[in-house]
Amino acid sequence: MSKPTYEMLEQRVRQLEGLAAEREHTRDREGLEKERAQSYLDIARVAILALNGKGEVTLINRRGCEILGREEEEVLGKRWVDHFLPERIRNEVATVLRKILAGDSEPLEYYQNPVLTKTGEERTIDWYNTLIRDRSGKAVGTLSSGEDVTERVKAQEALARTYKELAHFSNDLEILVEERTEELKEKNKQLVEAERLAALGRIANSVAHDLRNPLTVIGGFARRMFETTPDDDPNKRYLRIMIEEVMRLENRVSQIISMEQAEKACEGLSPTSGEASE
Repeated sequence: MSKPTYEMLEQRVRQLEGLAAEREHTRDREGLEKERAQSYLDIARVAILALNGKGEVTLINRRGCEILGREEEEVLGKRWVDHFLPERIRNEVATVLRKILAGDSEPLEYYQNPVLTKTGEERTIDWYNTLIRDRSGKAVGTLSSGEDVTERVKAQEALARTYKELAHFSNDLEILVEERTEELKEKNKQLVEAERLAALGRIANSVAHDLRNPLTVIGGFARRMFETTPDDDPNKRYLRIMIEEVMRLENRVSQIISMEQAEKACEGLSPTSGEASE
């Protein structure tokens, strides 16, 4: 081998060694940058998720793994829809994702859906999404940040149930108040009627007491005149009629007075005690 050829070869080897060293340095720098970026992702309190064009997980941070209850190696490379979403929404989400990556639909900047943890529990996540594009602008994947809002959603649902129950209670209460109001109106009406009848009874009783003595006197005189009038006297027939009518009125007065005494007895007051208290 000639000297120039040897020098050229030696120079080429040094160049290759330099390139190799530079590439090694670049790999080390990229590794450090990647580790730094991963550390930034891991301290975030939201899930960070990246999917490629096939819907496979290419990146997930520590918070995302915590939500799923899985290690990173259990998630990377898996189809997100098939492994980490409830079965009932898989077709819907897969269709939307396919249309977005194909450019047939605008990406949903915000979307809420449940995810499936390793234990089978569902957690509700608020996702904020963007597209990953290549240099030509073609969509090649998605990048999403997700916040676990399960407890907040449960609280909202519980609050909604409480409002609904309160609305039912309020409606039932209004119906009950209306029913009780009608009952009170009826009771009040009955009370007014009872008071009216009681007032009439007191008036009738007072009149009965006032009439008793005059009727006794009239009846007494009518009987004496009837006894002393000859049978052939035409006025004797009128006296008999007068005595009968007086007796009828006396019976009615006695009935009224008896009713008053019965009412007082029902109230726990006897006529004697009432007079004594007066």
